[in-house]
Amino acid sequence: MAALQAACERISGTPLPFTYSLLLHRFAYWFCLLLPFGLVSIAGWASPLFTALVVYSFFGLDALSEELEDPFGTGNNDLPLDFLCRVDEISVFEALGEPPPPLLAPDNYHYS
Repeated sequence: MAALQAACERISGTPLPFTYSLLLHRFAYWFCLLLPFGLVSIAGWASPLFTALVVYSFFGLDALSEELEDPFGTGNNDLPLDFLCRVDEISVFEALGEPPPPLLAPDNYHYS
């Protein structure tokens, strides 16, 4: 259990270096800028449509990765740690034969 806690603390305390995100942003912009020129011989007039789909996918994944970068906070899409810890606490109380505390409902989390 202590090893898992230490691993989670390392994840929480290690931010993604800015240079990695900068490189990914620049690559995505350049790729999406040059993609229509590569598709024009194959897709013709439909190349803007295919380019729009690729751009939407790339920048959607980029926004998703920024949202999931810090899973141990108190934001809308972070892990409900209070709820998860209460489930473990209830299991320990039941194993000891004591009455368990009430279950907590996740607060300020949006499941979609």
